[in-house]
Amino acid sequence: MRSPRLWRNIGLAFLASGIAASSAAFLLPDAAVGNSARALLMIFGLTALVFGGGTALSRLFDAREQDALVRGGDVITRWRVDAETWRAFIAHDRTLDQESGGPVNELSIRDIVPADGIEVIVGKSAVQIDGSIHALPLRGTPEITHVELNTSRVRPSFVELRLYYPGGGQGASGVPRSATRTVLRFPVTAGALRDAEAVVAHYGGAQPGTKDSFHGQGDGTDPEDLSTCARCGFSTHKFMSHCSECGASMQSVRWSRRFGIGLFACGLFISAAIGAVIVNTAPLFLHPGQSIDGAEFSGSAAQGLLFLGIMGIVAAFGVMAMLYGLWQALSGKRDKRVIGFIVGLAALLWLIAEML
Repeated sequence: MRSPRLWRNIGLAFLASGIAASSAAFLLPDAAVGNSARALLMIFGLTALVFGGGTALSRLFDAREQDALVRGGDVITRWRVDAETWRAFIAHDRTLDQESGGPVNELSIRDIVPADGIEVIVGKSAVQIDGSIHALPLRGTPEITHVELNTSRVRPSFVELRLYYPGGGQGASGVPRSATRTVLRFPVTAGALRDAEAVVAHYGGAQPGTKDSFHGQGDGTDPEDLSTCARCGFSTHKFMSHCSECGASMQSVRWSRRFGIGLFACGLFISAAIGAVIVNTAPLFLHPGQSIDGAEFSGSAAQGLLFLGIMGIVAAFGVMAMLYGLWQALSGKRDKRVIGFIVGLAALLWLIAEML
C-alpha cells in the first residue's frame, strides 16, 4: 500500500459524509426531502460508513507501521538499491509473475525510477519498499507461509515472502470473499545479503518468537505449539493456520484444547436444554388426546413419536459434541470421523426442518 495517510484521510472523509448523510435521512423534515431522496441518503450513508470506516481503520494501521519504520522503531535492517539494480529487478519481477502462473507480487511499483535508487526498510512487523508499506504480523493477517532468499550473480537477488489471506465475510456485491495467496518480492543488493538472511530468519520463524496467549515461542520447546495437518501429516511448531504443503487447515495442540472446551460447553448446553424439553413434553407426546397438567397434545401418536425422535436427534447431537469436545480438550487432537458424524447429524436436522 502506497500513501496510507492519503487513503486514511479519504476513508475518514467518506466516513464523515456517511454520518452526515445518514443523519440527514433521519433529521430532515418531510417537507424538505421526499421519500426517494431520503432512501438515497440512507443508502449512500450506510455505504460510506462501511467502506469509509473500513478503509480508514486499515490504512490507519499501515500509517502507524510506516511512521514506526521511519522513526527507526523495531527496524531489523535497511539497505538502498541503486537505480540500475532496481530497474533490473522490476524487469525480472514482471517475468516471474508471467512465468509462475501463480500469485503475483503485491508490491506497488512506481513508473518513475528515482535517480538515487530506492530504500528498503525491514521492521519486525512491516516492510517498506520505495514508500510501499506492507504490514506483516508474525501472528495475524496476512499469514506468512514461506520465506526465502533467492541469490544470483546474473540478476538481482531478492527476498520472497508467500502470503495467505484467509478471506471471509462478504464483498460489496454480496459475494463471499475467498481466500487469496500473494507474494511480496523485493530486491537485495550484494552488500546486504547478510541482512537479508536475518530478515528470512525473522519472518521464516527460524528464531524463537515472543510467547503470548495464542502461541508459544514456536521453537519446539513447547509441545502445545505442535500443529499437524490432518490431510497430509505435515507438522510444525511454528505458528501456521494452513499447511504449507497442501493448504489444508492446521490447528495447534493449544488451540485444539481451547476449541474442545468451547465445543464441550456448547454440547452441554444443548444436551441440558433439550433434555429438559424431552422430560417435560414426553408424557404429552406419548399420550395424545389426554390432558396432563392442563396441557394436551392434539396430534396423533405417530406425530408424537416423530417429534420425540427429532428431539432425540438433537440430544444425540449435543451429547456427541460434549463428549468429543471433552476428548479434544484432554488430548489436544482432532478426529475427522467424529467431526464428520456430528456434521452429518446437523445436516439431518436441517433436512428434517426443511421438510416440516
